[in-house]
Amino acid sequence: MVYEDNSRDEEVEVDWKSQEEENLRRLMNESVLTSRGWTLQEYILSPRNLLYGARQIYWRCPSMMISADATPEGNQFPDQKFRKASQVIYSDILAVAPEIESDVRAVLEDYYELAETYSARQLTYGSDKHAAFSGIAQMIHPSIGGQYLAGLWTVDFKHGLLWYAEMASCRHVESHGAPSWSWMVTDASVLFSRIRIFETTPFDVKILQYNGISQDAVKQFGQVESASVVVEGLTMPLIRSKQHVRARDRDDLVLGSVYYDEPSSGDDDDMRNSIFTVDDQVLGQALISLHADPGTDDIDISSNHFLEDNLLVLLLQADENVDNEREPSFGEGIVLRPVKRGLEDVYYERMGYVTFWMPSMDYFRGWGSRSLKMI
Repeated sequence: MVYEDNSRDEEVEVDWKSQEEENLRRLMNESVLTSRGWTLQEYILSPRNLLYGARQIYWRCPSMMISADATPEGNQFPDQKFRKASQVIYSDILAVAPEIESDVRAVLEDYYELAETYSARQLTYGSDKHAAFSGIAQMIHPSIGGQYLAGLWTVDFKHGLLWYAEMASCRHVESHGAPSWSWMVTDASVLFSRIRIFETTPFDVKILQYNGISQDAVKQFGQVESASVVVEGLTMPLIRSKQHVRARDRDDLVLGSVYYDEPSSGDDDDMRNSIFTVDDQVLGQALISLHADPGTDDIDISSNHFLEDNLLVLLLQADENVDNEREPSFGEGIVLRPVKRGLEDVYYERMGYVTFWMPSMDYFRGWGSRSLKMI
């Protein structure tokens, strides 16, 4: 306030708002409690929560969040995540029941976001990986339908396979009991592809058979001792090479990128490579992953740099963009490695994620279709 009369003496005190000041957004995103694996399930499955901060307490229910000092909702409050999944989980207490059948896609979107959130948290015991998430899966199962397979859903299997490391690598942990194709096989934070094609296309992978999944209504969501699936899809041989080429800017040669789950020799530098085609004397037409540095040089491939030459790319989904002026068509898949069990049985383990970009789908139509068993 400004006075014309200078005889008045007023003191004004201005405090700089601390960026570290507690609010519900920071409490939900940065507290130690929200870094632990078990607390996600406990938080999500509880329709009402009291959160105790150092400064005050906060209240959350399906319809609102509020603080003890009645701060209005705004940037001090976290975004209301998992809305559709929450409607399903709390359907027995909500005044208006959710339209479950029409919201399956939205529930699946929330599910993948929940899986990403959970993967970024830590567990004291790795063997709890399935159990600490099983309640969430069990509660939303009626709205999704199908079978729950170690973190994936049979009704949306291709999208469930399309995960990759958020950071450099996502090493597989055998003690979790998860199959190699499940996002639960790693302690690393993972992300799922944001491209969802719910319509059936000729390029979709198909589930033919699955084994090792408990039929018990409760146990099927818990600990997994072993699990396998037989799928049918388009495949192409892949060679993993440590060779460097100056061809990253050769749009006429680079087909896409591969993100390996684990480094080839303990060095995370070889986790992401570019994909090219090659005519191999043994494999015939194949894909090859190379370290592509900036440049437009021609490629002279040397077999001396090959690390593995028996890999496969399994195409999971692809879509042709008829408006090529806007953006290219795309495809996504996973990298598989053959594993021999017994004298004749050959199974496949996942070891990476692949994304392609190209002007048409004709290239994929030249791939061979086959069925294989993934463990």
